[in-house]
Amino acid sequence: MIFALVAVIAILAVFLILVVLAQDSKSGALSSNFGASQVMGVKRTTDLLEKLTWGLMIGIMVLAMSSKFITGNAADVEGPNSINVEKAKSKPAAPAPSQNLNPISAPDTGKK
Repeated sequence: MIFALVAVIAILAVFLILVVLAQDSKSGALSSNFGASQVMGVKRTTDLLEKLTWGLMIGIMVLAMSSKFITGNAADVEGPNSINVEKAKSKPAAPAPSQNLNPISAPDTGKK
């Protein structure tokens, strides 16, 4: 399930890259080379590309933020598994250090 989610996010990211590259820059260098407006034949290509950019960006954000709910609950995951973690779990708890509750007495100077 997680691989399908990552694949969908990756595909959307590639489409987002292509849509951003197809947009008209301020200098017009990229669009004049490829002629995106002429190929599509639409009068308002910039509006379409802007809507596609926002839609793809929102889709990636929603999928990324909802991935925890899509992939499963956090209680299903055991956590880190290593030899040191297993040893720490199997050891009994160390006894608490004994506390000396006697107050410190002043040294006896011999004068009364």
